[in-house]
Amino acid sequence: MILMKSSVLKIVLLTVLLISTTALFASDSTRISLKKDVPRGEEIRMTWELKGIDDSKRGYNLGYRSKLVIKNLSNQIFNGSNWAIYFHQPMPVKAGSETGNVKITHVNGDYYKIEPTAKFTRLKQGEECALEYLSNFRMIKMQGAPTGFYIVYSDRNENEYKPENILDVRKVLIRSEQTTLHANDHVPYPTGAHIYAKNEAINHLIKDSLSKIIPTPYQTYKQQGSYSVEKELSIAYHSDFKNEAEFLAEKLIADIGLKVNVFEGDSGSVVLVKRKMESKFTGIGSYELKISNDGISIYGWNPTSIFYGVQSLRAIIPVEAYLKKVEEITLNNVFIHDEARFEYRGMHLDVARNFNSKETVFKLLDLMAFYKLNKFHFHITDDEGWRLEIPGLPELTDVGAKRGHTTDEMDMLMPALGSGPFSDDVDSYGSGYYTTSDFIEILEYAKARHIEVIPELDFPGHARAAIVSMKSRYEKLLQKGKKRKAKKYMLHDPKDGSRYRTVQRFNDNVVCPCRKSTYRFIEKVVDEVEAMYKLAGLKLENLHIGGDEVPHPMGDDPDHGAWRFSPICNEFLKKHEAYDKPEELYYYFVDQLSLMLEGKGIKVAGWEEVAMKKSVDAEGDYVIENNQEFKARGVVPYTWNNIWGWGGEDRAYKLANDGYKVVIAGASNNYYALAYDKNPMEPGYYWGGFVDTKRSWQQVPLNIYNEDATTRDGNPITDYKQNKTRLTEEGAKNIKGIQGQMWSETLLGEATMEYCVFPKILGLVERTWSKDPLWTSIEKDSSRVAAQDEDWSDFASRLGYFELPRLTYLNGGVKYRIAAPGVIVEDSVLKVNMNYPGFVCKYTTDGSEPNASSIVYTNPVKVWGRVVKVIAFNAKGDKSLVTEVFIDNRIMEN
Repeated sequence: MILMKSSVLKIVLLTVLLISTTALFASDSTRISLKKDVPRGEEIRMTWELKGIDDSKRGYNLGYRSKLVIKNLSNQIFNGSNWAIYFHQPMPVKAGSETGNVKITHVNGDYYKIEPTAKFTRLKQGEECALEYLSNFRMIKMQGAPTGFYIVYSDRNENEYKPENILDVRKVLIRSEQTTLHANDHVPYPTGAHIYAKNEAINHLIKDSLSKIIPTPYQTYKQQGSYSVEKELSIAYHSDFKNEAEFLAEKLIADIGLKVNVFEGDSGSVVLVKRKMESKFTGIGSYELKISNDGISIYGWNPTSIFYGVQSLRAIIPVEAYLKKVEEITLNNVFIHDEARFEYRGMHLDVARNFNSKETVFKLLDLMAFYKLNKFHFHITDDEGWRLEIPGLPELTDVGAKRGHTTDEMDMLMPALGSGPFSDDVDSYGSGYYTTSDFIEILEYAKARHIEVIPELDFPGHARAAIVSMKSRYEKLLQKGKKRKAKKYMLHDPKDGSRYRTVQRFNDNVVCPCRKSTYRFIEKVVDEVEAMYKLAGLKLENLHIGGDEVPHPMGDDPDHGAWRFSPICNEFLKKHEAYDKPEELYYYFVDQLSLMLEGKGIKVAGWEEVAMKKSVDAEGDYVIENNQEFKARGVVPYTWNNIWGWGGEDRAYKLANDGYKVVIAGASNNYYALAYDKNPMEPGYYWGGFVDTKRSWQQVPLNIYNEDATTRDGNPITDYKQNKTRLTEEGAKNIKGIQGQMWSETLLGEATMEYCVFPKILGLVERTWSKDPLWTSIEKDSSRVAAQDEDWSDFASRLGYFELPRLTYLNGGVKYRIAAPGVIVEDSVLKVNMNYPGFVCKYTTDGSEPNASSIVYTNPVKVWGRVVKVIAFNAKGDKSLVTEVFIDNRIMEN
């Protein structure tokens, strides 16, 4: 009996233990079971298709309808609950527009979530469900298609599993609507015939008649005779120019394989001579380069001038020497006197949206140096990422430099721009940062190339990465009971109920300007950046504070806008009579920040908004005036919004005439993230029109009214000379220079960056260094355009004969964009041309895409079949997009 009771007791205890264990791990067992019985990410196919234009909208507000299909490829049932698919889309999804058994929720920014509704029908193997939805704005490129799909399952307690990428994503953008944005869009679609006609207008000049140096020197005198550089070369230098001599030696060894000896002295194959220069133009960077029968001499008064002479010498070396190592190089005798037109010759790189490595930055700096650019605007903070290690604030990189799937953003930012769910994904550019030692190396690398690095810390808007990082810091310190320390660097008002959406559709990216901790944070960051400059042997002279796109009240919604429902800011406004409205706190912020930086001896720059003051007139319309207070402070605006028809085309001139020092950074000419053309497969955006190399080259910085300009829709500007501010003689003195911008929303790695920047940047290089060509001063439109076309033929020929072949190999090779060929078929005769000489075009007539072994096009040729496809190749095998033309000879085939 006792034994029996004992056995029963054991059974009861085991049963209780089993029940307890089951209850304790019910969540895990459910998750394990569910994980086995659902289709994995790789077993789901997503198909996206452009369905057409949304006819309910008109003009610039055209929307479009898309279709998404979810297909179950696994042998597991895809149930109607406990899952969500996340994705990113550049164009905003219209809330509530979706049809089908799923719903789409906007998370933040470009980040969306798809979830099943109660009507969702479970999917067996091979079955699919479809949803259609509307998006705002316009869609003509594959760049606008959704990306970054991944799925997350959850259990009944809403605990999430590890996300899984959906790898099988198919996209279809084959509709007539993709060729036009709206009824008034007259930007031509780049058909083979259109490209052919454009190329036909370019006259490829005789190679020997052209200048080999871009940017074009101020004065060049060709002379009789030549000098031969044999396998071994000596460089003698003045003691001030040791760095420049060693740089030249390093490049000659790497570029063309010469053996080089470097020593201090005044006799050698190449001599770097210190000599005061006579200014004939501006005197900026003035140097002279002389090649004679006796050797090569570079003259300059300072290391910077000598450095530019060194770059011109590198450009004179025959391109063939870059293609294959040679034992002897012959240089024609020449005398060059050269000076820069503008003091500021800049290039901007955004590494916040998508990250690029230190090595990629080094390469860009080398290429900038080769083309005599001297300012590197380093955009290292934004909503989607903080990219610089700051001692004492590890959260900025522990959290703000990583993107991945997260429920609370305590350990990383949410995904953006298709970066995917995993912060350590090697194929994603969403995560990454520069350590302090990395940044110091970048500063030193730029210093050796006479380039100033101007960091941008973007505030008060575009600050989401910093805000989220400091929220994480606050919460973690608060949990440890360290309340005072937690609040030290807070950037937000926890009780702020303001509603807004930025241009990038964030609702939480603006710092609170009314709390002291905001300025304490910025000062801490600036102090640490200053310390890095000091370790690099430099002083932080200039800091760009961003200052753009702060969301103010919009339309008829008085409750919309940053800071409107912030208790901290409303209390501040009550105590400070100088500021009446929440939007005026922007000026308070810039005022406080500029005062802080001035106290440190740092000059303040920002996007054009920092120099503008907005007010509302009696009729309720916005009025934009120059901010006189910030002009007195010496704030430097970078004017970007010169899109014809938007009203700000002459903003740079208004500011310069008023006494502001201005950097021209116009989107219409110098935004390299804008696509080259309308080809759906051509990467880039088009909100500001299209920017190709010619568009960059044809800018006239001191007289935009003499540009061959059209609106972003390709329409002629009939009244652009009327009611617009002209640049005065004094105002022209205030134009510091020009800068190119590479925003990185669409930039995935070094190759993409180089494709977008090169050869576009060479137009900027020419305009920011060289004097204006004669056509820019011709007032009569027809005469000016004719002269411009002639000059463009010269520049295009130089690109094809010299610059692009050299870039194929320079610095390890640049993945520049090769334009698609122009192609026509007339009476079954194939004709092909290119915008620049020097490329090999290959074609097929069987529908396949041309490759290295396809037929080489040399002259017009009779072709048969239904379609001809042509691709251009450079010497390394890099290729263009395909040009496809249908052959109208199908009847003759029989």
